[in-house]
Amino acid sequence: MARTANIENEELKTTEIDMTEAEADEALKAYLAGLLNAAEDAEDETKKIEIVRNGKTYFAFSIHSLPDETLYEIRKKYTKYVKNKRTGTKVAEGVDNAKLRSSMIYNATIAEDQEKLWDNKQVQEALRRRGKHIINALDVIDAVLLPGEKENVLTVLDELSGYDTEEAKVETAKNL
Repeated sequence: MARTANIENEELKTTEIDMTEAEADEALKAYLAGLLNAAEDAEDETKKIEIVRNGKTYFAFSIHSLPDETLYEIRKKYTKYVKNKRTGTKVAEGVDNAKLRSSMIYNATIAEDQEKLWDNKQVQEALRRRGKHIINALDVIDAVLLPGEKENVLTVLDELSGYDTEEAKVETAKNL
């Protein structure tokens, strides 16, 4: 038995496409498989970050994308809110950008590298002996990464999260 699908384009013209029920089921299965694969790939993709200065590689770590919920919680934690006297609502007064960026890097770092680098008690103690104020893993990130290096890591994180990719730029250009 053949099914007929009506598809409307931007000019509101109607086109009919004949497809068998088996073809429709196959198309649906391919569509669902694509959705599931996209979700799985988003979780599994990592990128290796190398910290290189003057041609010398100091260390490397891998990062993965962050879910929206994690990004929301990080932004909320490092944003200072005050109550608007006129309206009574809370409004953002400022953001601790250094800690926000370090927290994003920490949370994007794969668990194995978090333990090896940022949470490493020996690293923390060695940095303290060098006069660095180290209380937690974010302080380690602040101590060992330069601001530009943090920015580069966050750029890679954006790419892993689907921002600022060539595909996105092409799609945006097509939609203009």
